Amino acid sequence: MTTPANTILLVEDAQDLGPLLRETLEEWSHRAVLAQTGAEAMEALAREPVGLVLLDHELPDMTAPELLGALRDQRRVIPRVVLMTAWPRPESEEDWPEIVDVLHKPFDLSALAAVLKRHLPDR
Repeated sequence: MTTPANTILLVEDAQDLGPLLRETLEEWSHRAVLAQTGAEAMEALAREPVGLVLLDHELPDMTAPELLGALRDQRRVIPRVVLMTAWPRPESEEDWPEIVDVLHKPFDLSALAAVLKRHLPDR
């Protein structure tokens, strides 16, 4: 059964990685919505509730902090966020209370599965 709690918004602009991760999440019985830009992510969050956001740090139109800031400015409810980044440690991470975990790129599927288990415990 698909519920907002097991719907994941995947925000990833890499043409190969985004579809691959979406397919993997769906194989694991999650509903996955793929957005490739910050604007698409904002639209997706306005359309439907999600239980978790997998958010790439660098998007074509904005960074993860800019996206989270824009959502805050609009007083939007921001779900739990797992930041996906190649950076060793995101700057000012403590300023982002929505970020519950960080996946350091490149990551393997077992790391993704562990993050999902931690943050979607009802699954």
